[in-house]
Amino acid sequence: MKSYNHFTQMDICCLFYLLQLGTSQTQIARTLNKHRSSVSRLIKRCPGGNFNPEVSYENYLENRKKCIRKHRVQKGTELFEFIQEKLYEYWSPEIIALKWNEKHKDESISFNTIYSTIKNGVFEKISAQTHLRRRGKQKYGHRSQYCTIQPDKTIHDLPEEAKYRERLNDWEGDTIRTTPGKGCIVTLLDRKSRFLLAKSVDKVSSEKVCNAIKEAFNENGIHPKTIVFDNGSEFAKFRELERDLQTSIYFADLHSPWQRGSNENINDCLRFFLPRGMDFRNLDDGYLENVVSLLNNRPRKCLGLKSPHEVYCCT
Repeated sequence: MKSYNHFTQMDICCLFYLLQLGTSQTQIARTLNKHRSSVSRLIKRCPGGNFNPEVSYENYLENRKKCIRKHRVQKGTELFEFIQEKLYEYWSPEIIALKWNEKHKDESISFNTIYSTIKNGVFEKISAQTHLRRRGKQKYGHRSQYCTIQPDKTIHDLPEEAKYRERLNDWEGDTIRTTPGKGCIVTLLDRKSRFLLAKSVDKVSSEKVCNAIKEAFNENGIHPKTIVFDNGSEFAKFRELERDLQTSIYFADLHSPWQRGSNENINDCLRFFLPRGMDFRNLDDGYLENVVSLLNNRPRKCLGLKSPHEVYCCT
């Protein structure tokens, strides 16, 4: 399909000159490579039928301005206030759009519109860098094939109920690291509800990580049925965890993060609030709790727009 191009001032001047020579509208259209209907409409728009190129072009530009579509999100509207409030809570544009459309089917909005509004700087103190999760791709270097963990059970041995997320209290575990020597964050995620637990550790060691995992579960009165870890050496005391928590621990295959995709995804969400270089040893407990609460109360598309807290506590 041929693309449409608007008349330029040069086109209009040529049109005026050809009209003065008595050229037909059909021939003018062929000369300017325009449709004859477009030429006819442009001539009819001239005041009093007198064709003047400068006046005609000004009228043409004025009409074009009136045709510009107004932006969907206008300040002072309920939609604007809703989007701004949820962006301050670090909801994604897609979730914001879906939640809005649930109750406003006659006034639905696309998440692309929200992205455009953010890009145009409509919201005060909100930008892609400060409030959107994606900030560019991360590059990973070559990783060794050597593994210090010799697991008793792998993720392929998971019970069917855990594998297909049919029940609560089947967990995935991992750590978020920062600059060497500045500790780490232990993260635990329920596979079915995506409910998150997190504890800061001042030193990346198997003993510290083991104790943090036991504290996280015991403080919340949770009895995990299964836990899936990656093959990091910080999980070397997995047999002690199995004994103390009375659970079964499984390990993913080497360099296969997609097997624990939910945990990897929540770690990426946490990275927004816990960037690389931050010293986790001096991390305020209240700050980490607030971040975890924020994520646990944020609606998730995979949960039918329910929050992890709603699913875990109400199932």
